[in-house]
Amino acid sequence: MDTIVCIPMSIKGPEELLRLVMDQTGGKYLYAGSILKSVEHKFSAHCEFGEHDDQISVAFQLGGQGSISGEDIATLDTHQCVLYLIWPNAGLNELDRLHALINVCLDCGGLGVKFENSGVAHSAADWRAKNFAEDTLDLLQSHVMLVGCETHFYSTGMHIFGMPDAAVPATVENREAAFLLTEFNHYQMCESPVFEEGHTFSTSADAPYYRISRKDDWINADEECFANPFGRYLLEPLDLPA
Repeated sequence: MDTIVCIPMSIKGPEELLRLVMDQTGGKYLYAGSILKSVEHKFSAHCEFGEHDDQISVAFQLGGQGSISGEDIATLDTHQCVLYLIWPNAGLNELDRLHALINVCLDCGGLGVKFENSGVAHSAADWRAKNFAEDTLDLLQSHVMLVGCETHFYSTGMHIFGMPDAAVPATVENREAAFLLTEFNHYQMCESPVFEEGHTFSTSADAPYYRISRKDDWINADEECFANPFGRYLLEPLDLPA
C-alpha cells in the first residue's frame, strides 16, 4: 500500500528539482528518472508532477482543520506545480525515511505537506516545527484524520503506520468518540497490541468499555487512497450488568 504525499512546489518542475536536490543536500540525495533517493541509505520514493491546481488551498484548509493560516493559504496559492511523493512502504519503522524525503522536498521549494491517504495537511512551517520523537500523539494526529458520518465516527490513515483504522457507532457522543478513537489508535501505535475477537478496550478503569472486533475496511472500501488494507477495528459499547 503506497503512502502518497502531496507537496505544492514553488518550482516549475522536475528539471529544477534535479538541480535543487543536489545543491540543497550536497549530493546526499539525488533526483533522477522520477526517483528521489538517499545516496547513503539507499531508500527512495517515486515522484509524479502535476500542474498548478486551483483547489490546492481548499484541500489544505480542509485537511489542516483550522491550522492553516490566511498567510499560509496565500503562499500555497503561489505554487507552480504539485509534487506527489509516492512511498511504497507502510509501517512506523519506515516513517523516518519518508519524513526525510518530505523535508528534502520542502528544502527544494515545497510549500506544504498533505497526506492523500488521510487528507491531513500542514503548512511547511508547521511541519518543520514538529518533533515526533518526543510527541507520539502529535505523530498520530499529524497523519490520521477523524471523520464522522451518519452511522459511525471513524479514523482514516492508520495504514500509513501499517495498522488497522478504527470506528465507533454514531450513537457514541462526538467528543467521547474522538477521545476514544485517539486513545485507541495511540495505544495501537505505541504498544502494537494483539487484539482477539471479543477483547475489550477502555480509556480508563472507570470509563465505558467497548468490545473490539476486526473487519475489512467497509467504510473506505471504495476510496482508493483512504481504503485501509489492514482492515478496521469496530469498537462497540459494552452493556455491563447493573
